[in-house]
Amino acid sequence: MTTRTKITVAVLGAAVAGALALVPLTDDGSGGEADSSADSSDVVLGTAEKEAVPSFTATDWVSYGDQVAVVRVTAEHERRDPDTDEEAGTEEDYLSRTVDLQVEELVWARSDAPALPPTVSVTADGWQLKDGAKKELGSPDSSRLEVGHDYVITFARFSDGAWSPLGSGGVLPYDHGRIGEGEFQGETGTADAYRSTWEERLVPGDEQPMAFRAAGKPAGSVQGILRSATPEATAARYFDLDPAARYQKVAGAGEPADTFCSVAAPLAVSEDSRHTPDELASVLTDLADLAGPAGKDASALRRYATSLEAGAGTSAPVDDTARKASVARIEQECGTEVGELRPTDTEEDAGTG
Repeated sequence: MTTRTKITVAVLGAAVAGALALVPLTDDGSGGEADSSADSSDVVLGTAEKEAVPSFTATDWVSYGDQVAVVRVTAEHERRDPDTDEEAGTEEDYLSRTVDLQVEELVWARSDAPALPPTVSVTADGWQLKDGAKKELGSPDSSRLEVGHDYVITFARFSDGAWSPLGSGGVLPYDHGRIGEGEFQGETGTADAYRSTWEERLVPGDEQPMAFRAAGKPAGSVQGILRSATPEATAARYFDLDPAARYQKVAGAGEPADTFCSVAAPLAVSEDSRHTPDELASVLTDLADLAGPAGKDASALRRYATSLEAGAGTSAPVDDTARKASVARIEQECGTEVGELRPTDTEEDAGTG
């Protein structure tokens, strides 16, 4: 990994090593180097990051978060990267940083979620070392987590046992008891400016981010928003998994599911596909599973599959009544001609081919 890549990957606020898999992205979807054109600010803003778990909306928080708390950053620590040390003397180096968080108030917890420790240490944006100068690195649309500032953070515990902010969207400034007041992108700002920033990023039809909905309000407002939010249905079925694995399940749910006719398609005469008795029996069993509650049609599919398995490699007759009923079931539902629905790839065929 090059030093430039390290800088790009490392500038996700409060990401725990090994907990979140990050893919550096610029606006055009490609990797890029840190953007040092942050006006007159001393903070270098890195490129946007694609995170392993979504974290910006109330739905994200209740689907993947475990605890929400008000915290104060009490200390920061340099963390030397051995790979970076090996490249000492290059024009650009990255110095990693961890911060200590003191939990001041518990705001919300997912049902049956693990208890949040009173203090948590997390990895945060560090520093860019360039030509002998040390500059703070920050992430777009995210707080850097500066010592002495307060934040409302949605935390998650990952499979390695580490606690971490859910993602960049799960960290809200909270100085003086107002969400949006305090440190954001490495600079101190007002709640009104924070709300305006997020208002510019609203997408019609999309769920509004927590940062916009809660800006200017006390932490208790977050509890009300989350209590009325509904977790993503697939995520709710996998609360026993850590957030990253849970989101993998949710992302996979978007893939087309097998249907009765999609599984039956290879059996069509027009496909000229070959099936041994066991292979045909396996397809028929899958079709029976997809046919719904056991009934006449599903029963015929199972009985024919069973007779194929029992007679595989022998001259034993199959259940012909079940075979004919299976043909009728498939052709009636899918409009697919499957012929006699007999095995077409046998040892006898192999010997005569």
